[in-house]
Amino acid sequence: MLPLLLVPPALSTALALSPVRAPFPAAAAGWAIGLPALEKPLHVGVGVAAVTATRLARRPVTGTDLAGAGLAALTCAGLAVVQARQLAAHGALERAFDESARADAGPGASAPDGRPGSVPVDRPEPGDAGGATTTRSAARHRTPWRTVLLQPWPLRPRGVEARTHLAYGPDARATRFDLYTGRGTESARGVLIHIHGGHFRAGGPSRESRAMLFDHALRGWAAISTTYHLSSTPEAGFPQHLVDVKRLIRWIRTEGPAHGIPADAPIVVAGSSAGAHIAMMTALTAGDPRFQPGFEDVDTSLAGAIGLYGYYGRLGASTKDLSDPVRHPAEGAPPIAIIHGTDDMYTPVKGSRRLVRHLRGGSSNPVVYAELPGAQHGFDAVQSARYLAVIAALRRFTEPLAGSGVMSPR
Repeated sequence: MLPLLLVPPALSTALALSPVRAPFPAAAAGWAIGLPALEKPLHVGVGVAAVTATRLARRPVTGTDLAGAGLAALTCAGLAVVQARQLAAHGALERAFDESARADAGPGASAPDGRPGSVPVDRPEPGDAGGATTTRSAARHRTPWRTVLLQPWPLRPRGVEARTHLAYGPDARATRFDLYTGRGTESARGVLIHIHGGHFRAGGPSRESRAMLFDHALRGWAAISTTYHLSSTPEAGFPQHLVDVKRLIRWIRTEGPAHGIPADAPIVVAGSSAGAHIAMMTALTAGDPRFQPGFEDVDTSLAGAIGLYGYYGRLGASTKDLSDPVRHPAEGAPPIAIIHGTDDMYTPVKGSRRLVRHLRGGSSNPVVYAELPGAQHGFDAVQSARYLAVIAALRRFTEPLAGSGVMSPR
């Protein structure tokens, strides 16, 4: 009986460690089965240990029970590897930001201790809602284990106010969003827009990246989780979903002051999966009248853009010249951060690498690129050690944009 009880967590762990990559239906099924172990290895491990201990406490202990105990030990060892990969995300993110800082500073930059090629970077305190920054080393990083263990699903903090089901366009169902702000915030320091994934055909506000939204709201930002017109295929909805996000930017500029958002507040657009494609297209087409019908004169430039496990290719053969981000000049791009998992089977990491090469070849602004060891698609759903490290890194990315009010060149 014990081995049968342990088959599901053992299989989940095996698929978290070694995901199926083809054919796609099998890969998608493997991703779903492996997700519990991949994102919550400690919780799965506690369950395995509890089931095993309960069975072994009974008498007599049979050979089948001992076999189950062996399977439990192997599963827990695998879960330890998964957890170690999560913890490795912090180092990968640190290296990505340091690489970007060195590129910005130039070959002659050096740290205070004289080491060539290393530059000091201001980093916000992890829990600082006031925007103060300090220099912190990787050795000072602390994983908030209490949050990881006791609050894997990010609940809205008491310090965050929510206004839901707001509309930025005539279709209240397709162009709706949720707005999060810190309690007592009279004037937002900046705006973070998050665009959900779902292959352009499914999804809704406040499903992904909730912890990132709440973190920004607590730091004085207006954090928006938005949807857009969904479509039967990605190409069928293009360019409407891009137009929708630009229309939301227009809403921020014109209606935002009534909600405590200054008309000139710096705007950062972030997205997950399909939403990351829209975010990058928004960043690369600022002021392009082809994607701003009826509001061509509105300034849709961004202070920054963030892509999480995104798809960055064309949306179809007939729109390849318009819907592929690398077909748009990178010269006017704002600061950009792209984060991808090395084991992503839905959107392989090569797409992010391709976009990063394009951006670094033409943009004069920072391009931060990090690959997270062992991470799969959808790593921003729960507050894992990995995703909390991502939030801390993105805080480091967005905080200077709010503090300086930097806007991208038009």
